[in-house]
Amino acid sequence: MEKDDILEIDIREMVYLLLKKWYLIVLCFVLAAGSAFVVTQFYIKPIYKAETTLFLGKEKDQVSLSFADIQVNNQLVVDYREILQSRRVAEIINQKFGVGISEFQNNVNVKTVKDSRLFSISYEDTDPKRAADVVNELASVIQKMADEIIQVKNIKVIDTAKIPENPIKPNKKMNVGAAGLFGLVLGVGLIFLLELIDHTFKKPEEVERTLGINVIGTIPEFEGGKRGKKKAKDEKELQEQYLKNLIVHNNPKATSAEAFRELRTNLYYSSVDREIKTIVVTSPTLGDGKTVTAVNLAVTLARSGKKVLVIDADLRKPKVHHYFGVKNKEGLTNILTDSKEDIKVKPTEKSDISNLYIITSGPIPPNPAEMLNSNRMKKLLEKMKEEYDIIIIDTPPVGQVTDAAIVAGITDGVMLVLASGQTRIEMAKRATKSLESVKARFVGAVLTKLDTERTGYYSYKYE
Repeated sequence: MEKDDILEIDIREMVYLLLKKWYLIVLCFVLAAGSAFVVTQFYIKPIYKAETTLFLGKEKDQVSLSFADIQVNNQLVVDYREILQSRRVAEIINQKFGVGISEFQNNVNVKTVKDSRLFSISYEDTDPKRAADVVNELASVIQKMADEIIQVKNIKVIDTAKIPENPIKPNKKMNVGAAGLFGLVLGVGLIFLLELIDHTFKKPEEVERTLGINVIGTIPEFEGGKRGKKKAKDEKELQEQYLKNLIVHNNPKATSAEAFRELRTNLYYSSVDREIKTIVVTSPTLGDGKTVTAVNLAVTLARSGKKVLVIDADLRKPKVHHYFGVKNKEGLTNILTDSKEDIKVKPTEKSDISNLYIITSGPIPPNPAEMLNSNRMKKLLEKMKEEYDIIIIDTPPVGQVTDAAIVAGITDGVMLVLASGQTRIEMAKRATKSLESVKARFVGAVLTKLDTERTGYYSYKYE
């Protein structure tokens, strides 16, 4: 793993991730605890434990017990334990109750009461009555076998085993609690795993560290049209959806509008050493917000007093005309295919936005890359640079077609638009290399759809 690919997560981000995706923790908890309850309640057979207590006293003909007799009795308890767990006793129980030999030996237990001559015999079984019957039978068996093998008759039954009413296993509360705790840990682990495999940009610092491009603007998420989603079938409704994304014009006091104005300011700072009049706006993939960035930046530049021209050079999926609500019958395609040597351009003037002019894409051609790479395109840009203060050129995603790289090679600079939490780092690297291969000059990167709750700020100061 390269140094640039190291994932950094601070405490605030960790808390944010857990709060944002709390539903995964709840889901894992409910599934784990619910599964444990269902399995414990309906699939695991309850285990019952029956127990009898016996006492090692003195023989009938003994008047009293000496210290040596007590020591012998303590040793006898050990002998009785081994006898009760022997194969011979297991076979007796097997013949009488049908309990398997290994099953019996695994479930029978003999233990002594500390500092006394009491010892208990217990047996665990899924059948509570059989558990009690087995224990009582063992008490009788050990009395007989003690007389037969060791020749003593000093075992007396104190408590006869009764049929147990409540099972000792499984412990429903403990199982559900442990499973619930596991579900919580699993949910937290799943959230961080998803974050680890989410190879997208989240913060401006990641863009600069990975791509080596200054971030000159960060645009927070805002309520707009259905970008990247299913479009409305009705033309009027579709138009309204696109117009909502012109946030600088529709809601100039919005946080996002302020972010675009800060982008404009940072763009000025980035062009102190060299004049930048033609800017290509592109992105690695579809849906990163390049066109939204281009049109809103154009409006902010126009409102600052600059004479701005927006050219829709996305000759594959043109959208600029939608955002400005203008017609697209004739445009860039018509200009580039005109056989006349003298280039005549009649940009559409946006009447409600002073200083803003638009050249739409025009009809979609069969060979967009060749048209953009033509000498006529170069002449058009040179001519427009004489008439306008700044030209914003919207192009297709550079990570998918070569159009943007072609235009970037003949313009003053390129602005790479990336979407926070959406643009994959691999695609961004590929797009950057594609632009560098044509010696494109980066004016900076813009990070859109920024989650302000996560980052704690809405804009990134250009330095």
